[in-house]
Amino acid sequence: VQVRGESLPIIALPEIFNLHPNVTSVHDGILVILEAEGRKAALFVDDLVGQHQVVIKSLETNYRRVKGVSGATIMGDGKVALILDTAALVMASQQEMV
Repeated sequence: VQVRGESLPIIALPEIFNLHPNVTSVHDGILVILEAEGRKAALFVDDLVGQHQVVIKSLETNYRRVKGVSGATIMGDGKVALILDTAALVMASQQEMV
C-alpha cells in the first residue's frame, strides 16, 4: 500500500493465524501503520475495539513460543486475549518483500 509516498507491505493476520476474517477487502477494513527498528508495515484489521491497560503474561514461559504473539492477558470479563508481537510481524513482512 502507498502511504505518504512510501510502499508498505500489508500484514494480513487471517493469513498468518489461519483465521476466517469478517472483512476481506482493504477498502472495507482498517490499516494500522506499525514501525519497528525503522521499518514500517500496514496491519490489516476488521475493526478497532478500544484501548485497555493490561498485565501481559509470557506465553513462552507458560505454554510455548507462538509466532507473532508476544504474550496473553486475562480481560475483565475472564476471556483470554493474545498480545501481538508487532515488531516480529513488521520484520517478517519486510523479509517477505525481499
